[in-house]
Amino acid sequence: MKPVIIAKGLKASRLMRDYAARRLDFALNRVWHNIRAVTVHITDENGPKGGVDKRCLIKLSMPGLPDIVVTETGHTISVTIDRAIHRAAYTVQRLLSRARSFSHAKHTMMLSEFA
Repeated sequence: MKPVIIAKGLKASRLMRDYAARRLDFALNRVWHNIRAVTVHITDENGPKGGVDKRCLIKLSMPGLPDIVVTETGHTISVTIDRAIHRAAYTVQRLLSRARSFSHAKHTMMLSEFA
């Protein structure tokens, strides 16, 4: 699956898009088959004024589970992208782990009813 990368308020170079796509691929490699869609919004809130105004919003959609939305702000685009992707990957892992343990507990209860 190819992520959709949208940039507003800054020049979205091919290098930046490739960087975000590579980082997503690396961070979500183990769970990529569970993800239906990925959208990355990268914005520069204040434009050329500077400050902590680079924002990265990542939205992940998975079948049968709620959408995951992670927002991160920072001084530089690359650091902001890295932190947002790290948080998104952690959230996906945690959500899938909970879903598996719930499914396992439910299945175990059903088997114990027949015993």
